[in-house]
Amino acid sequence: MKKAPIVIAILLCILTAGCAKPNPMDAADSYLDAWIQQKHQEMYNILSSGSQEIIDEQAFTDRYNRIFSAIRLEKLEITPDEIVVEKDNAYLPFKAVFHTGTVESFEFQYTLPLVLESGEWKIVWSPSLIFPMMEEGDKVRIISSDANRGVIADRQGNHLAVDGSAYTVGAKPDAIPDIDEFIASLAPLVEMDEQSIHNILNQKWVKDNPDQFVPIKNLPFNISEDYKNELLKIKGVMLSSKSHTTRQYPMEEISAHITGYVQKINQEELEKKASEGYMAEDLIGRQGIESALEDMLRGRRGYTLYIEDQDKNQKSIIAETESQNGNDVVLTIDSNVQATAYNAIKGYRGSIVVLNPATGEVLALVSHPAFDPNMFPVGLSTSAWKTISEDPEHPLINRSVQSLYPPGSIFKPFTAAMALETGVIDPQTVVAEAQNQEWIPSQEWSAPPIKRVPHPAGDVNLHNAIIWSDNIYFAWTGLRLGYENFESLAQRYGIGTPLPFTLPVKDSQLKNSSTQWSDPLLANSSYGQGEMLATPLQMATMYTAFYNQGSMMLPQLIKEIRSPSGEIIESVNPKLWKEEVIPQQHIQTLLPMLVDTVENPTGTAHQVKIPGLTIAGKTGTAQVGSDNESEIGWFVGFTLDNENPLLVCIALEVPAGEGGVKLEMAKKIFSEYYK
Repeated sequence: MKKAPIVIAILLCILTAGCAKPNPMDAADSYLDAWIQQKHQEMYNILSSGSQEIIDEQAFTDRYNRIFSAIRLEKLEITPDEIVVEKDNAYLPFKAVFHTGTVESFEFQYTLPLVLESGEWKIVWSPSLIFPMMEEGDKVRIISSDANRGVIADRQGNHLAVDGSAYTVGAKPDAIPDIDEFIASLAPLVEMDEQSIHNILNQKWVKDNPDQFVPIKNLPFNISEDYKNELLKIKGVMLSSKSHTTRQYPMEEISAHITGYVQKINQEELEKKASEGYMAEDLIGRQGIESALEDMLRGRRGYTLYIEDQDKNQKSIIAETESQNGNDVVLTIDSNVQATAYNAIKGYRGSIVVLNPATGEVLALVSHPAFDPNMFPVGLSTSAWKTISEDPEHPLINRSVQSLYPPGSIFKPFTAAMALETGVIDPQTVVAEAQNQEWIPSQEWSAPPIKRVPHPAGDVNLHNAIIWSDNIYFAWTGLRLGYENFESLAQRYGIGTPLPFTLPVKDSQLKNSSTQWSDPLLANSSYGQGEMLATPLQMATMYTAFYNQGSMMLPQLIKEIRSPSGEIIESVNPKLWKEEVIPQQHIQTLLPMLVDTVENPTGTAHQVKIPGLTIAGKTGTAQVGSDNESEIGWFVGFTLDNENPLLVCIALEVPAGEGGVKLEMAKKIFSEYYK
């Protein structure tokens, strides 16, 4: 009878697990797999009863979540060694490699202790299973060190964008005589609601430290003295220029469309870029170079991950990564030329592009109206955003690369090059129809007559057609070229071809994709109207062909990329965009005609003539709008100075008949450059 319990036990063993002890590696694998997947609740469920008495589930999961979220744990790799089993205890040595979004990857050797409880292996947990050097009462801390964004400079090294101190408006609460009066006076000046300021001043740390400076709002570095004085009239207001660093744009509106601006990253961007190290308080490039070269310019924060003991002393460093400043960008821009062009166009809508036609280097890229980029890094006020976003003149648009205009008569030399190459005309070809004020090409003509602008009496040969800008001559020429020749050669010159450039450039077009060719469309396109559209930068680029014996230079905005220590990482050399698109013999025919357009007293660009300086150029006027009450006033001209050439392209959005001011602008830019 005494042996019956033994028999029953043997039967139970046979019916269950055969009396075999559970494998401790199963529990160890489950725990480590849960850690790899950051399933911290599952980890807790495998802890021993003694461990669960030391720390409850909520505290355990919160601790793991907090630590590994703070260091942005991206991947955890665990390599186990041979497990050691001693009766009801086991020990698993393993290596863990941590890949994070903060500090560089680091690794530790661990020992995972297990205990057999009620027939199951459980983990004996202690803080050393977070990091081996941790003890009870220790905490994991992470501190960051900021990095500067790279400088954007012009070709002479003048700063166009740089990190620097800005103003913070705030107060020491114990110096505010009347809190309600303070809030009521400050709120409208800084464009904040009163409750927001009240909430800032009502924070617990503020109440505990009433003698400390409390920041309320960051302001641009270039606020006016009058605005400062208005703020400081409020009893209790303090201005600090030490409490924060922001992005500064010293040339303000003058180079706004080149530099663009930075702004606080939004939630959608943060979700996409968190893995790249971006944080909620970071600034990110929005337009211009700031956006196009964001990866080059942005600095990378440094981090120190360490253990803090109960006395708040740094006990040991787990891992650290040094901060890394962004790379500096040196542009081809000449700030003096940029300022001259900006001042020339001030008061008008449009664009001025200035190139070195020999190298393609962009010396100025002006769009007007402009905006002050210093408004954006500190946070744009509601009224300021409303003003700029609803402005009917669209100051945020970079007209040099984003506005498509009909090129008008500045396209005529390219039509001439097509016709010379195909043999449709020669330099002596005279178009008798151009003696008339208007011309109807055929009895089947269904469009308005082709009209010419008034010009002196005389045969309208190619030379006179260029310098007088005769529409009838080029419409006549285009109709004889035919659709296929015109389209294929226009594409060879870059019309309809994407223009590679640092900043995004809208694609030009010869015609709408849905439009079928017709004689009226071909005639109008031949003098740069119809449905043809191009940006000012593209037209400037196309004209480099007349300087470079038929080859077009690729426009360059970047001169060098430099490391934070000043080492040249990349140097940009001149590149051809399109080689020999116009045969040299036709350049030799057309170039003197472009010079005569300026030199000849009857030339449409004669007003640009500067004694002692040889300038080749072409004017253009393109009607826009259904009522033709507006026009795009064009001028493209370049000097034949082989050592220091300059190409100027101007496009103005003006009322009909008021585009002549483009010539004054061009003359001013050439004169200032060569004085």
